Amino acid sequence: MNNYRLRQKPTFEPRITPGMRRTAIALIIVLAIAAGTFGYLYLSNVNMRSAAHTLFARRIDSNLVDAISQVNRLSGGVQSNSFIKISQIRQHIYAMDQINSISVALLGEAGRFIPPEAIQALFSDLDRYEVTIQTATGNTLEDRTLLLTHLTALQAAMGG
Repeated sequence: MNNYRLRQKPTFEPRITPGMRRTAIALIIVLAIAAGTFGYLYLSNVNMRSAAHTLFARRIDSNLVDAISQVNRLSGGVQSNSFIKISQIRQHIYAMDQINSISVALLGEAGRFIPPEAIQALFSDLDRYEVTIQTATGNTLEDRTLLLTHLTALQAAMGG
């Protein structure tokens, strides 16, 4: 007779001891706490980045508005306070550049508000304006208009 075909196959019945059960439950709890902690930290990081981006945008916009205001106060000719006004405009542009650099350092290229070419163009406009004032050659109206054009174009590009 072929009894070997009628026999049941041996099955493996895992024996879970109370110690194994406690270990598994403790492991699940630790993993749940770790997942919750990482989720909280991730959301905090996203919120911080969003808040920083918003703050940087406001500060850059504020300096941009102030720089435009200062340019509008410049006259077409050379005045005794022209250098003071130019230095105030330069401070606003420098502040925008520094805030932009901090934003890029914290948030990466996605945090860049102003392209480097725009900052270079603004500083170049200021340098040209200063040379015109120092040499007292020609009308400063053209330099003022170019500076104002670049500032308003930057404001439009930023959505302001």
